[in-house]
Amino acid sequence: MLNNYYSVTIPSENTLKNLVVRAKDDQIHFIDGINEISAIGKIKKFNYNCHYVVLLPAASLFYHSAPLAEKNPYRISEDNILSKFAEVKENFEEEFYYDYLEIVSEKTKEREIKFFAAEKTLLDSITENLDKYKNNYFISALPVAVFNTVNKVVAQSNYLLYYKINGSYTMLTAVDKKLDLLQASISPAELQSEIDKTQKYYLNNKNIKLKVLAGKSSLLNLEEFMDLEDEDFVFLTSMLWSIEKCQ
Repeated sequence: MLNNYYSVTIPSENTLKNLVVRAKDDQIHFIDGINEISAIGKIKKFNYNCHYVVLLPAASLFYHSAPLAEKNPYRISEDNILSKFAEVKENFEEEFYYDYLEIVSEKTKEREIKFFAAEKTLLDSITENLDKYKNNYFISALPVAVFNTVNKVVAQSNYLLYYKINGSYTMLTAVDKKLDLLQASISPAELQSEIDKTQKYYLNNKNIKLKVLAGKSSLLNLEEFMDLEDEDFVFLTSMLWSIEKCQ
C-alpha cells in the first residue's frame, strides 16, 4: 500500500496550525507534531501524494440553516441555494465562498441545508500559495468535520457537544443526528451556563433530553477506526487536532 500524506491546517488567531500525518497499512503516523506556520505551501518532499485540507473554525464562518423544498428531491439547484443565502446576507456571492451540508431527518424525512460561508479575503490569503494545486486540497468547516466524525463513533442520535479551540469553546447540537451550530468563542467561565440553557431550551421546546458530550479523544476508539476511508480519516485527524491539541 502506498503512503498517503495529509496536511491539515486550521487558522488559529494570528497564525496557522498545521498537522501532517501519513496513512500506511491502516496505521496513522504523525509527522513532526503540531506546527505553527505563516502560510500554507506545497510540501515538496511529499510531492503530489499529499492532500491538503484547510478547516475553518466556527468563529470564522457565516452559518445559516434553511429548509429545502425542491420539486426534484434528488437535485439541489444552485439558484435555490443562492436565494436562501440572499435572504439573510446581502452581496454574499461577491464577498463569500460557500459550501453546504444537506441533512435528511431519519424520522420525518424532511430535508435541510446547512450553509457555511467564509469571506473571500480570508481564504484567498490562506490559500494564495496553493492556487496552482487546486486538485490537491479542499476547504471545509471544522464543525462539520467534528460533527461527521462524532456521528460515526457515538450511539446517541441526540446530543450536545462542546470542544475547545483557540482557548474558547464551540458548542453544537445534533437532534435526530442533524447538525445545529449554536455558538463559538464561549469562554470557559460561561461554558456551563450555556450548556444548562441549551439543555433547558431543547427539553422545553422539543421535548428532547440531550446527552452532553465533552469533545476529547476518549470519544474515539482508535483501534476500531484505523480502516476509515480517506475522507473519513481527514475528519478523524481534524478532530484529534482541534480537541486534543488546540488548548
